[in-house]
Amino acid sequence: MHIKNEDVNHPTGARPASPMRRKIGAMLGGLLASQAVPARAQQQTQPAQPAQDGPAGVQRIDVHHHFLPPVFRKTMGEEAIGAPAPNRVAPQWKVADSLGVMDRQGITSAVVSAPPLWMPDMAKTRHLTRACNEFAAQMVSDHPTRFGVFSALPLPDVAAAMAEITHAFDVLKADGIGLMTNYGDKYLGHADFAPIFAELNRRKAVVYVHPTSCQCHRGLLPEQPDSLIEFPHDTTRAVASLMFSGVVSRCPDIRFIFSHAGGTVPYLATRMAILGSLDKTLAKQVPEGVMPLLKRLYYDTAIAANPISMAALLKLVTPANVVLGTDFPFVPEPGTKGTFAGLREVGFSADELRAVEGGNAARLLSRVASQGARLGARSESQAQKNPFP
Repeated sequence: MHIKNEDVNHPTGARPASPMRRKIGAMLGGLLASQAVPARAQQQTQPAQPAQDGPAGVQRIDVHHHFLPPVFRKTMGEEAIGAPAPNRVAPQWKVADSLGVMDRQGITSAVVSAPPLWMPDMAKTRHLTRACNEFAAQMVSDHPTRFGVFSALPLPDVAAAMAEITHAFDVLKADGIGLMTNYGDKYLGHADFAPIFAELNRRKAVVYVHPTSCQCHRGLLPEQPDSLIEFPHDTTRAVASLMFSGVVSRCPDIRFIFSHAGGTVPYLATRMAILGSLDKTLAKQVPEGVMPLLKRLYYDTAIAANPISMAALLKLVTPANVVLGTDFPFVPEPGTKGTFAGLREVGFSADELRAVEGGNAARLLSRVASQGARLGARSESQAQKNPFP
């Protein structure tokens, strides 16, 4: 299956934003760049400066970057896509929009993943999953220095998901797998999914996990989109499910990345460790202990690049386990810009900042890193016209 992407080799920029999108974006940008007291300022050894092109090229790798191909919009419908979104509207998107924001914000490469695409009709889910994976693979083929892909799986159909893993890695050459926190209220640690994680562990896969709301909590607070509260909590449920089912312990070669700084995991980590050790059934699934397992996971910066959120996360892990995420286009470009501004308020050293913005992801995603290195931080002409912010 070959889906032809639009010709975007020379994007001229994204479409003008509506007043509502500008308002939402400005609010997000302001939040991410808040001036709260940096939690790690006293640890900073040298001032963090905006990334600049170096001799070997400096990379910014965005691991939380969505794509919404036409087949996704047609199958899922505008209402379903927009319902959990920050402004209740499905963002407009084309490949040129991603390239435009990447060029303007100095993002070398974006590893794209589809928004949640599970449907009760599994035949439609299987078809849509394959179509989205093919579309993303074509993006990489068209722009190998700019894009990577986390291929989706048609869970909870385990047989189809196993076949899609093979197709994703062996045919499409995916950079990793993108999963949702739950599929029809089956969380990732469910026993049915054990073969999936065994195979991903065998392949030493990078597995990126994005939240969705479970059916019992969907629209629980009708005046609020699910992304406001439910998404970060569902990430925490998924982490707990994977840990206390034994998946994380049994699959040490999977490199997990969790969205939004791990949701509420940093705040609840000690609680999970204490109560998890008191329950003998749970304790058996985490023989190394909860904290060592949480410390080996990776966490992205999407809607969390600020001193308050990062203070909690950086009490749990070191900067080596933090990777750049922007959540574009659901968080519009002012939020992307705010992500970089917010990271500079955290108190990272210059070396730590470079690692968070690209170096840590480069260690996980070798093809993306090597292809992006061909580009450097940006093309030479772009670098001359538009220095990094």
